[in-house]
Amino acid sequence: MRLFLAIDVPKAVKEKIYQELSSFRNDYREFNWVPFENYHITLYFFGETNKNESIDRRIKKVVFDQEGFHLYSNALDFFIRGKKMIIFLNFQRERKLEKLVEKVNKEFFSDFHQEKKYLPHLTLARCRLPSKQQYFLLKKKIKQIKINVSFLVKEIILFQSLLGGKKPVYKKISTINLL
Repeated sequence: MRLFLAIDVPKAVKEKIYQELSSFRNDYREFNWVPFENYHITLYFFGETNKNESIDRRIKKVVFDQEGFHLYSNALDFFIRGKKMIIFLNFQRERKLEKLVEKVNKEFFSDFHQEKKYLPHLTLARCRLPSKQQYFLLKKKIKQIKINVSFLVKEIILFQSLLGGKKPVYKKISTINLL
């Protein structure tokens, strides 16, 4: 089972983001766009494991006193991994979110070895690294797009990622409510 812990973005917010990206998506149809029903903000990636019940119990134990919080979008941005570019919507720093991720990292680090600086973001698209000229044009376009969304986070979800088709399907394994 391939598992990850995430914030499931409310449907109305997903739809707004998707709508606001419509002309950008039309300009770049060749990109591998994430379907809006898969929009989420990953908190922790466990990878392949059969310990879903143990993971669920441990998460609930670690976040039992975690308060809910609001998230506010910042801007579109991208990062480069090898020969791929990943376009995402990032969010403003939120101390309660950072505390949540810190607690989960501390609980699972020795089991799953995830030690990266956390950047709350919602992946929107992936593409091959463009030529230098295309890169600068794309960078300029990305910086011009403003998407302003906010929402209250009242729960986190343990998802199973089912691979096999053209796009992954995310199945909710467990919902963990926040205070």
